[in-house]
Amino acid sequence: MADTVTGSDTLFESDKKVVVKVVVESDGSGSTTVLADVSGMTARRDGTSVAYVNLQQVWFACDTGDGGDTHARLDYEDSDADIPMLGLVGTGHWDFSSFGGIQPNTTSNSNEYDVNLVVPAQADDGNMYTVVAEFNKVY
Repeated sequence: MADTVTGSDTLFESDKKVVVKVVVESDGSGSTTVLADVSGMTARRDGTSVAYVNLQQVWFACDTGDGGDTHARLDYEDSDADIPMLGLVGTGHWDFSSFGGIQPNTTSNSNEYDVNLVVPAQADDGNMYTVVAEFNKVY
C-alpha cells in the first residue's frame, strides 16, 4: 500500500515567493513527498532559474489516527542522504522571516535543494499531515 498524497499544490508564486501545500494520509508505511520542487518553479522574468529556497513560514497539522506517532519532518533533499531541516509535531505555525528564513544546508556538494515532507514508517494508519509552507526564491 502507499500513503494517500494530495499535492504538492502551488497556492501562490511570484518572482520572490512561493507558497505550497501538501496533505498526506498515512497508511502506516511512511512516505517522502516533494514539498518544494526547486527545478519546477517558475524562473524569474529574465529567464534566471531558481537556485534554492529559504523557508520563511510553515503551518502544519500532524495528527488524528489514534493520536500516537504523528510526527513528520521537513528535509532538504540530497542524493546521498536527506538533510533534516525541521521536526513537526502536533499543530502549529512557525515564522522564520525575522532573520531571513531557514537557509539550505550546503554541507554536501550533492544537495539538490528541494524540500521534502517525510512521514516516518512509525506513523499510524489514518494519521493526517497537512503542511503549508512559504518560501523565498533565491536565484
